[in-house]
Amino acid sequence: MKIFRLVLIIICLSSSYVVSAQNPVEIIKYTDLNKLMQKDDGIYVINFWASWCGPCVVEMPYFETLANDFRINNVKVVFISLDFKRDLEIVKRFVENKKINSPVYILDEPDYDSWIDKVSIKWSGSIPATLISQGNKKEFYEQSFDYQTLTEKIKHFF
Repeated sequence: MKIFRLVLIIICLSSSYVVSAQNPVEIIKYTDLNKLMQKDDGIYVINFWASWCGPCVVEMPYFETLANDFRINNVKVVFISLDFKRDLEIVKRFVENKKINSPVYILDEPDYDSWIDKVSIKWSGSIPATLISQGNKKEFYEQSFDYQTLTEKIKHFF
């Protein structure tokens, strides 16, 4: 019986490792983000956030629900963390604890002035901020969202 319990514990631990390993947090540069913003194989909802930003954390579940509810419409949510790359482990734990399934990237570009205007000339640099993109069609919002407002914004792309 002890061996059975030990095997069961190992299986449970292994499966929780697999779940957390399914969504690794990657570090990217602006060139990678730019490629993402140009994709036209779906509607990309790119949310800029940080683990220390209260309003960012509050709205994250709305983005996750949006990704699930509109998956059939080819809506893809991507989280771009503005945490420092040295905080990779903190962001990984955050993503695991919050059960974030959408892709999460840390943008390793400390010179914000070199890329913020390239995301949107409307962006002051404050977060949360969201870019909704489908090829050349783009809408940018420097605000927090609730689920209803977020769904209204993506419907412009259907």
